[in-house]
Amino acid sequence: MDKLEALLIGGYWPELMAVTLGLLIRAGFTVDVICNNTAFRRSSAIRDYVLVKKRDLLARTAAEKIRKDYSLVVIGDDATLGVILNSDLTHEQKLRLLPILSDKNFGHIFSKIGLSLALEENGISTPEYRIARNEGELAAGAETLGYPILVKLDSSAGGVGIFECLDKADVEDLRKTLKLYPVLVQRKVKGVEVSLEAFYRHGELVHFAYSIPEKSKYRFGPTSVRSYQQIASLEPQVSDELRRVGKALGSHGFTSVGCIHAEHDKKRYYFEADMRPNLWIDQPRYLGEDWAKIIQRHFAEGAAGRHAGSFDISYPNRVLIPHYLRLTWAELIFNRYGVWKYLPENFLYVLIHYRILTWARWAVRKVYGFFLPKKVRVFFKRVRLQISVRSSPRTREGQAHQPAESHGPRPSMARLEDRR
Repeated sequence: MDKLEALLIGGYWPELMAVTLGLLIRAGFTVDVICNNTAFRRSSAIRDYVLVKKRDLLARTAAEKIRKDYSLVVIGDDATLGVILNSDLTHEQKLRLLPILSDKNFGHIFSKIGLSLALEENGISTPEYRIARNEGELAAGAETLGYPILVKLDSSAGGVGIFECLDKADVEDLRKTLKLYPVLVQRKVKGVEVSLEAFYRHGELVHFAYSIPEKSKYRFGPTSVRSYQQIASLEPQVSDELRRVGKALGSHGFTSVGCIHAEHDKKRYYFEADMRPNLWIDQPRYLGEDWAKIIQRHFAEGAAGRHAGSFDISYPNRVLIPHYLRLTWAELIFNRYGVWKYLPENFLYVLIHYRILTWARWAVRKVYGFFLPKKVRVFFKRVRLQISVRSSPRTREGQAHQPAESHGPRPSMARLEDRR
């Protein structure tokens, strides 16, 4: 097997970057990172680190980096997908960076409208929809579909920009405030929501995980508790449908898929396919489905995961798993959902970094911006940049940072490894 090398790009969602980085390292990859977040600068797990804070530099820096032949390129968040997709890079450069096979697949990346069109065109069940380019088309689409409906901004993440309308009055109220078009007007299908995290190579399904969201941080928002099920116990149609989804989207990497298992006809209606991993990507190990081992085996042998049979009796068929980064302080303290057994080894470090220090930095920025005039803030920013350049020449924007030799153990955000 050739040496596995991966390029991880992103930083807008550092928690997701950290989880993905840890997974890649456990899978045997040597990882280079292009990031707009300084959180990873000191990680000894990264071979080459490039800090790029300006959006317009990110795509160009990535294009330079992929002159090297990587085994795998992973985009760490939706914003970075959008930056690369809408950049002035050539189609060839974009295809080397984005997890798709053809420029024909550009249309569905970070676009709910594009996804609905791609699914329908390829005969994959998706909720009935209309595309509204203005207020009139929004009202007409709602009347045609019937209520309830969901109105979705074309490009949004984290459940933001989704509006439920139960009747005509709700649509009229929404028309008064909605300013961004086009939008997707989609019939709301009653049923059970299902999350399917998948990994594809060249449009072929390698492995996937199956879970049912049990609790969300807010309506339509990120899930905080999920019920996982071993994929060997699922009906074969699930993996068959995911194979068709992968071919329809030209998937070539991680894809986070969402569908509704409908009450009225028991079919699955696909409505979401984010071309990136998500925060739950490493959780299936608690059912004996360790993505790191499966991905490593695939690159070594071309092997796929267990899509049928091979039920692992040493693990339960279903497991309720909370994500500690999505729970409240009270839920963490009182071990709600049994979260303590799913905490990573560096839990305290991550908690301090992502919650306490993040809140502290936010508070300082608020106070700083309130009391200091803009001219003074600009002056101090220039001074900080000059000091940073003089003291750390390797971490200037667009330049790689080679990690120094380690002088003893230190906490690494790269290794969010959960305890068994």
